[in-house]
Amino acid sequence: MKRIQILLSTYNGEAHLREQLDSYVALDGFDEVKVLIRDDGSGDGTLDILQEYVEKYGFVVIKGENIGLNASMHELVQACDLDCDYFAFSDQDDVWLPCKLKRAITALDSLDNSVPRLYAACSALTDNDLKVKGHTLIPKRPLTFYNAMIQNVCIGHTQVINRELIKLLRLHFSDDIYVHDSWAYTVATAFGEAIYDKEKTTLYRQHGNNSIGYETSRIKNFFKRLKRLKSGKSRRYSYQLRAFYDLYADTIPQEYRTEMDRYFAKQKNFFTRFGYIWTTKMYRQTRLEGVVFRLMYLFGRYNLKNKNEKDKKELN
Repeated sequence: MKRIQILLSTYNGEAHLREQLDSYVALDGFDEVKVLIRDDGSGDGTLDILQEYVEKYGFVVIKGENIGLNASMHELVQACDLDCDYFAFSDQDDVWLPCKLKRAITALDSLDNSVPRLYAACSALTDNDLKVKGHTLIPKRPLTFYNAMIQNVCIGHTQVINRELIKLLRLHFSDDIYVHDSWAYTVATAFGEAIYDKEKTTLYRQHGNNSIGYETSRIKNFFKRLKRLKSGKSRRYSYQLRAFYDLYADTIPQEYRTEMDRYFAKQKNFFTRFGYIWTTKMYRQTRLEGVVFRLMYLFGRYNLKNKNEKDKKELN
């Protein structure tokens, strides 16, 4: 088994943390797994729990100040062990199935890892007591940069990435990153490839405190996403995309740079936006979501604004 490192950021996670950490220990091939954890300034018993696993299993823990999940994950990316072959992102409140990393490594080992690669998988959706209620979206359309520009279908706690991708992620960070896993999906598809495993490898706990969360019902999940778009969160993708463009423009393929140029330039007025929605290469995974995206873009919900106080409030 190849060497793999788990990267976990914790914050006030005492309620479910032990179950997550115990599921690491129960992984197939755990002897080849390293665990690096950064605590983001917890004020509960999280650090005491982590110390138990440091002493018993040799987990490495970095005690940090509260800087937020995205920045904390970037600190982990910077501190990771590049002697490892693969790196797995984790949340603090889920449970991994024993096969999780073995399946990811098998899939990635079958590919050319001289280019950036990202593996993601389906998750079983559960309630707070880990009773399975459904599963996350299984993509029906290809995982490409044109999808990653406006949608993340590679949920972070399922992501396993190779050394070439983590090297790219180490290069840049921006406060305009929406969510770290969405950023990883964007970078992976711009420079390499993302692959998806339809088998469930994780129990994804839904307890109301998830930073993003997921509904068990497809209809409820659609309306939750629609509400998020209507609230102004759709602009977060635009800010993230602009940050990506600014940081990687000199190295990304010309076709992607051209599409991003059009995406921003056509935001000028209603008529330019109307022309763009019929010619864009960008897409979401379902037809209904695609229609919603085009309507939201048409009515300016993806438009970049100056970052005045109103806009900052809208994005928080």
